Amino acid sequence: MALQDILKRILDEAQHEIKKIEAEAEKQKKVLREESSAIEKIELEKLENKTLFALSSAESKTRSMARRENTQLLLATKQQLIEEALTRFLGTLENANEKTYGQLIEKLFESISLHSGKVLAPPKRLEITSKHAPDGFDVVAHKDIDGGFILRSGSAEIDNSFRNLVFGEYRDQLTSYFAEQLKLI
Repeated sequence: MALQDILKRILDEAQHEIKKIEAEAEKQKKVLREESSAIEKIELEKLENKTLFALSSAESKTRSMARRENTQLLLATKQQLIEEALTRFLGTLENANEKTYGQLIEKLFESISLHSGKVLAPPKRLEITSKHAPDGFDVVAHKDIDGGFILRSGSAEIDNSFRNLVFGEYRDQLTSYFAEQLKLI
């Protein structure tokens, strides 16, 4: 065999070994690409799941906050309507005609067990309050009272002013009544 044949055979074998190495390298590249692709896919899925969870959580919190704000706004509106109803009711009591006003005052005086003292009354209703006040009481005008009266006897004071009755003593009952009438509950 000639040198050239030996060289050719060595080159052929080297070429064959190179092809094997290249084929093996290609296989390893393919495996690495597949593994890399699988890892990338898993990481993308994890990231996507985290993103979806974060979006879902944010959306849920936003809905919850919106419901809370809506409920608070609705409650504030209902309270405003009841407050307006109470104010109008007070105005109706204070501006009642003489007969109705007299009946109201008479009912308020019926529950009083005191026998003497001062009755503070609205200046514009002094006459009718005097008419219905029990004997033994001095009825005097008081500019801060618009309806009803305040009775003072010694150290005792009974505030039967319409403002106190509507916005104090009977507020809870009137609020329930108006909430029902206005269909707020």
